Amino acid sequence: MRFTMLFFYVGLVGIIFGILGKFLIETYKLMNTLLFGDLQKIDLIIKVLELVDMTMVAQLVWVVALAGVSLFVTTGHFDKSDMKKPDWLDHVNTYNLKLKLAFAIISISGVHALKTYLSGDLTLASVQVVTMIAIIHFTFVLSAIGISFAERLTRDSSHDAKAASGEH
Repeated sequence: MRFTMLFFYVGLVGIIFGILGKFLIETYKLMNTLLFGDLQKIDLIIKVLELVDMTMVAQLVWVVALAGVSLFVTTGHFDKSDMKKPDWLDHVNTYNLKLKLAFAIISISGVHALKTYLSGDLTLASVQVVTMIAIIHFTFVLSAIGISFAERLTRDSSHDAKAASGEH
């Protein structure tokens, strides 16, 4: 079953290359407009936020792919080869991966919320959209806090169990 998971991670790498292509096209358009066109300051900020958003999504996909391969596909790969395991992979477990994902989603959501806020007029419809985005963003923040709290409870209870059994 581990081998079948590899196809998912290869697909995620393909998605990263797709995001890279879109990023390069959008960067070219922005640079062309900056050098030869007219661009309002707010439009520049929004375009840059879109590029930052794409970068953060690509980083999120990359973390999922690398951590997933590390956790589920290549469990003993580094032990059997001369390759040095990256230090950050030593600290990756499912809880840490969930926290990294939650905080990456919060960051992406925050950039998207800022972009939406900056690009909208103050009409009733746009205020409702910004309000919904803020509620969704706050829900992501609460979810991350919940995951962090659950991880801490699990870590503390396993530490207490080891202490009670005399293990250290």
